[in-house]
Parts: sequence; C-alpha cells; structure tokens
Amino acid sequence: MQHFWPRIGAALVALTASQYVAALSPYPAPPPNAYWAYAPPYADYPRQPYAPFGGPAMGYAPYRNPAHRRVPVQPTQRPAPATTAAPRATEQTSPGAPDPQPSASTSRKDAFIARLQPLIADENRRLHALRRDTQQHLAILAQGDTLDNEQRSELQALARRYRVDGDILDDASAQRELLLRIDEIPASLAVAQAANESAWGTSRFAREANNLFGIWTYDEDKGIVPLKRAPGKTHLVRKFSTEAESIRYYMLTLNSHPAYAELRNLRARMRAQGQALDGHALASGLDAYSAKGDEYVQLIQQMIRRLDTAAVKQAGQDSA
Repeated sequence: MQHFWPRIGAALVALTASQYVAALSPYPAPPPNAYWAYAPPYADYPRQPYAPFGGPAMGYAPYRNPAHRRVPVQPTQRPAPATTAAPRATEQTSPGAPDPQPSASTSRKDAFIARLQPLIADENRRLHALRRDTQQHLAILAQGDTLDNEQRSELQALARRYRVDGDILDDASAQRELLLRIDEIPASLAVAQAANESAWGTSRFAREANNLFGIWTYDEDKGIVPLKRAPGKTHLVRKFSTEAESIRYYMLTLNSHPAYAELRNLRARMRAQGQALDGHALASGLDAYSAKGDEYVQLIQQMIRRLDTAAVKQAGQDSA
C-alpha cells in the first residue's frame, strides 16, 4: 500500500499535465480510442524537414487534422519539347527551270537541247563563212574584175542551190538576192521548231530517219511512208543520215524556198539596222511552214519565249 498512493498521485499529475498541454496546443489531439490506428495525414509522403525562422532544420512538419487533409496534387508532367520539323523541299515551278529532282521529261528535253545546240552552231558558222566568201567573190565582180573558172562555178552552183533566178555573174539583182539567202538561222528558232516537229526527238521520224523538222520529199529513195498518210497522197518523210544533215537541209529550206521570203526580208532588215538576229521576230515569217498558219507561228513564238526564259535562269544559276 505504501507504494500505491505515490503511483496514483504520479498518474494524476501526469494526466493533469497532459490535459494542460492539450489545452494550450494549437494542434488537435488524435481521435479517442484510435491512437495506434491513427496515421498522420502526410504519413504516405516523404516528410520534408522544416527550418523555423530560417534556421537549420530541426525536425519534421507536424501532422494535421485528417479533416483538413487535401488530396495531393501530382506534379504536372511537361510535354516533351517539340522537335523542329525537317524543312520541306522548295518547289520550283518556273518552266524550264531545274527541279531539285528533275523529271525524266525535263531531263530528256535538256538533253535534246544540249545535243542540238552545237550542231546548229556548227551549221551557222559554215553559213557565216560561206556568206563571207560569197561577198568577196561578188565584190570582185562589182569592181569589173573576173573570177577564175572554179570561183565562177562555185557562184553558179550556189545560185542554183538557193533558187536564185538570173545570171549570177552579170545580174546585180541576182547577186543581191543570193546574199539575202545565204545567212544564219537563230538557234532559238531552230531548237523551237525541232522540238515541236519531232516531239523533242521522240517521234518516229526523228528516231528512224533523223528528221527533226518534218521535212517531206517525193523521192521514194529518200523517204519513209507516214503511217497516217491520207489515201491518194504520195508524200514521204525525208530520211537523213545524221541530225546534222537534217539541220543543214532545214536551214537551206528556210533560206531558199519562196514560201519563206518574208522571213528572209525580216532578217535582211535586222542586218541593215545592225541588230542581232531575233528568232522570235523571224518566226512571224513561218506561216507557210504548217497548215495551221498563224496558229503555228504563235506556237513557235511561245516555245521560243519559254526557251529564252529557261536559258536566262540557267545562266543565273551558273553564275551564282
């Protein structure tokens, strides 16, 4: 018994002290009869040390009343940074101008032009030299001098080849007409007509006969029969051994046939005015080249404009 009362007294003192502390504490006491089952509201989260008054961390944040517990907010997951899209290829729509990946059609046309240009340039150089030599021979005749037999024969053969009437050795008008006919054909005009008449070198006549300009003949030994020739027609498409031969015959046709006198007169005026030969302007003298007449002229002029535009753009790329 002597130990009983001191123990009871100590328990009462402890109980009184606990009640006193609970009354003064700002935090509510755990629910009655559920202390051991009670879990602090943030027990399922890592406790973070707190530092009162900015001092060193002294402990953990006290638990709060479960009634005040808030649903924890999950940290927002930021979306992955967007990657920069690969740049799209720039499309070039200008006609004749090179695509980044040129089509087979564009490559074929470029190859056709590249193949014909040196052949046309060679024939024009030959015509330029022939015109110069002819001028020299005619100048000798104009001075009252005579030519040797070979030179006389050459002039007479040229007059026949270019369909010049009159005596080339004595007739001044015939001599002027010969010089009018022996001259160059602009490359732009020749390429445009060749592209149109041969479908850029893919037609049957271009492939089997090297005929780039749709030239006809009535000589059975020099031509092939068109597949769609109308009944009763006898014309043939002329065969050439090479494309260069086809170009030479085409230029001879424009320089000698009566149907293209207007083209030659336009060219003579350009020469007289010191102008460069303009294929677009000379195309206006081609109305007799096709049954389409003026429509054909406009088609060739349109092709020349496109070729000139493509050439200018290509020159700009080469110089860049």
